[in-house]
Amino acid sequence: MKNYVSMFVMIIVGFILQTTLFRHLRIAGVSPNILVILTAIAGTMYGQYCGLFTGVISGLFVDMMFSSIIGVNIFIYAVIGFIIGMTNKMYIEDDLIFPTMTIAIGDIIYGVLFYVLKFLLRGRLRLTDYLINTIIPELIYTIILGVIVFKFAHWMDRKLNPPEPVHLGVETKPDDEQ
Repeated sequence: MKNYVSMFVMIIVGFILQTTLFRHLRIAGVSPNILVILTAIAGTMYGQYCGLFTGVISGLFVDMMFSSIIGVNIFIYAVIGFIIGMTNKMYIEDDLIFPTMTIAIGDIIYGVLFYVLKFLLRGRLRLTDYLINTIIPELIYTIILGVIVFKFAHWMDRKLNPPEPVHLGVETKPDDEQ
């Protein structure tokens, strides 16, 4: 339950940052997709259901604020969270490469699904332009910021869920049994 609450708080903070600060910090005409980062992190660290939860809530925020159709972004983010959540068993704590790859995969899934649902179905067939001008620059920016956000999420996870102490096979009896 703590994971869901912490992800919900991070979604709110991430959404605010994505829609305010990072709109002004565009590079090559794009800003990073913080909600994809959070959705990928939730799936990677906590599994399919937390990834799905994070994706649905993230997509809902985006749809409510910026879309005339509720559901498109919910679907995209939910797919990302669920698919990346399937990789949870491969996640190793303190590994930075695997979470970075899942963030990259999440952003690629987002870019492709967004293109298909928003442009291709309307007959706009310029995938190459969209790939070069939007998907790739956003992917690079999202990966760079994703490493920082992942390190923060990993630190926060350790604070909320500290590792249990390891006992070296020495059993101690309570004082009244000795």
